[in-house]
Amino acid sequence: MQATASPTDAQPLAGGTAPDDAALAADLYALIAHVHKNCNAELLDAVGGLELSLTQIKLLHHLEDASVALTLKQGAEAVRVSLPAASRLVDDLVTRGLIERHEDAEDRRMKRIRLTARGRLVIARLNAARLTGLEQFVTTLNRRERQQLTALLSTLLDREEIAILRPQVEAA
Repeated sequence: MQATASPTDAQPLAGGTAPDDAALAADLYALIAHVHKNCNAELLDAVGGLELSLTQIKLLHHLEDASVALTLKQGAEAVRVSLPAASRLVDDLVTRGLIERHEDAEDRRMKRIRLTARGRLVIARLNAARLTGLEQFVTTLNRRERQQLTALLSTLLDREEIAILRPQVEAA
């Protein structure tokens, strides 16, 4: 597969998914499923060691992405749980020192939540575990597969929404 996309090719096609898009999505699914099944041991070990629910981890990620402290209601909506369930999640995360909760400056009835430095370390640990799994996958690629993947990723990393997520890696 060669990457020959022009800037206009980056625009989504109107009218839904074309048959070629469905086949490409299925191929991409196969790759992602393989990576998830074979490269997540480190991640699952990290998650297990933290003893956090997936909903709590999801909330931590939302808080990491938030530019301002979220209200408890916004946090509940982000992870799709009821306000009482979110309150319990937050209580546990506050007790663990992963997030902090405070009254809203303008409306004391509202509670705001944000990630603590310790919470950021937890996210960094989970991300490092994901990266380790991908590094292990990359070692299974032959030279041709590496070259093709490098070329394709180079093109996709031209998209800001993808490039911004690239972790900084130290040179060997």
